Amino acid sequence: MLKLLQFVPKTCSPFSTRTLYAGAVDGGLLRHAFRTDDANKDDLPLLDDSISAATALWRKEELLSRLQNLLNCSQEQSEKLYKANKKALRMFAPRLLTDNIELLRANGIEDKFICDNPRVLSIQTDDLAKKLKLLREFPAVDDYKMLTPFLKASLKSIQRMVDVAMQETIPGGNRINYISERTGTEVRMVIKFFATNIRVYRITLDKFIANLDLCLDHLEPAHVVRHLSVLAYAPSSIRERLEALKNSPLEKIKPWMVRVPDIALGKSFEAVIEKGRQPVFKDSVTGTWFETYVLKRMESMLGCTEEVSREIYDKCKGSVHLVDNIEFLLEKGVLAEMIIKHAQMLISKREDLHQKVATLETLQCLRNLNDMVPLCVLKAYQLKKIVNNLNNEQLGPVNTNRIYYFADSTGFKPSEVTEQFARRTFMFRVPKDSFLANLKLFLEHMNREDILADLWAFKYSPGIVAERIARAKEVRGKKLMPWMVRCPDVVLEKSLQLTKESGALLGENETIVEYFCKRLGFDREVANSIFIKAPSVRNVRITKVKKVIDYLLDELDYTPNDIALNPRILMHSLQTTKKRMAQLKEIGCRPKSLIIVCKSQRQYDLFVKEWIDSKDRKKKVQQYG
Repeated sequence: MLKLLQFVPKTCSPFSTRTLYAGAVDGGLLRHAFRTDDANKDDLPLLDDSISAATALWRKEELLSRLQNLLNCSQEQSEKLYKANKKALRMFAPRLLTDNIELLRANGIEDKFICDNPRVLSIQTDDLAKKLKLLREFPAVDDYKMLTPFLKASLKSIQRMVDVAMQETIPGGNRINYISERTGTEVRMVIKFFATNIRVYRITLDKFIANLDLCLDHLEPAHVVRHLSVLAYAPSSIRERLEALKNSPLEKIKPWMVRVPDIALGKSFEAVIEKGRQPVFKDSVTGTWFETYVLKRMESMLGCTEEVSREIYDKCKGSVHLVDNIEFLLEKGVLAEMIIKHAQMLISKREDLHQKVATLETLQCLRNLNDMVPLCVLKAYQLKKIVNNLNNEQLGPVNTNRIYYFADSTGFKPSEVTEQFARRTFMFRVPKDSFLANLKLFLEHMNREDILADLWAFKYSPGIVAERIARAKEVRGKKLMPWMVRCPDVVLEKSLQLTKESGALLGENETIVEYFCKRLGFDREVANSIFIKAPSVRNVRITKVKKVIDYLLDELDYTPNDIALNPRILMHSLQTTKKRMAQLKEIGCRPKSLIIVCKSQRQYDLFVKEWIDSKDRKKKVQQYG
């Protein structure tokens, strides 16, 4: 309410119930009252003089006629003037336009400028007069009328520009003439673009000159004039962006590339890349390489396919250091296949990767950097600690450590061992004596592939390892696995018991294929075709296979051919199979194919429902038939 009283003119009594009510209802009391004084200054009537017509305009036909007479312009030009100042005519009388036209003419401004810049007429006459007065004071200008494009700027901006221009000393007398001389552009053209970038006068003279020198060293003068706003940026930012743009795929570097956001610039470069050019660009502000460039660059450096480069990029989540890190590793002699295989290390920051490689180079027994480079996936402090431990450990010959010792003992490549040790860093903390003793025991009784794939067994003492191996060897013979060393005692006993049962079932040298041939009465070719159709059957425990076969053949009277057609039944839970078969028997269904028993619970329930519905329909047909 207080704001209402402040804005209502004195001629309108705020305590007049009738007046306040009318204004509130029509929503235009304030605006109508605001312009009533101006309305008396012009003889043009409103379209509707009622108080409710607060948003009404002055009579258009009469106003257009007046503008045509004053400016001697065409109907189209007068329409343009009217539309451009339509908003102002809601607040002020038409005299504002006519007074401004007379004021501009009195100051020598041509009618053409008024027609080309019609919004100038919406400026209040007093402010327009002040702007013209300030422009007359602008130093080193032969004809102040050339400065008329600045009339569109705010009075405060023009005041600041004139004050700065009068105080500073610059070749040419002002910044406009200085740019004109440096770029070889007409003063009138410089003024045209300067008026839309008047904020350039807010920066210091030293920064203005430095930025202009920097831009003219890399950009065409005509482009600089058209994009003067770039001079308002920090010199360091301009320098970094221009430096990064040196090898851009675009034929010409333009100022807008310095000032636009990264996303907009990225889209421009990607559009160029699609046309076949090869970009070399990195954003100077964020340090981000454009994705398309990174993919193409990786293909070139690593000699890989587009799919592989995309896989590396996704695995590293588009790290900004991808290209730098690959270039660095290649310079250090790291093979491209090692980089591709261990792409995770490329996520590291450039400085961190440099530090990691430098740490690896301090390894006293290093034979080749490619042997140890998988360790770069670790943190820098972890790697430093590991290298220190390896250097302080005496193990066999001088040119070895536990990685090389493991590799030489098992016949693996050192890089393959390093990869697994990097995933199981406890291998560097296992006591040396335990490491050597356990490795010897494992090599005597296990396959080398199994040892490298399951390093957890090294965490146990050699005594426990020897005891577990001895127990397992009594039952399994040579088929020992590292998990037998580290599994709970109950699990080991259960496994050994099942092994005994399987051994008793298969005999000494019989295989599962031979068992199938004997149990189902097939020749070896048919048995092999069963395993080709369902390869996972090979992994099913033979005791379970026997129970399933016995149940199907002996209790349900299915034939070996039924099993051969649907070998998946051998992998299915015997408990579930029995449960489903009992349910099917209750509803009077004996499936011709065993495949329905192996379906998912949803599919099986749907089959049962359809069977029951079909059975009910048959009963109804028989009853009413």
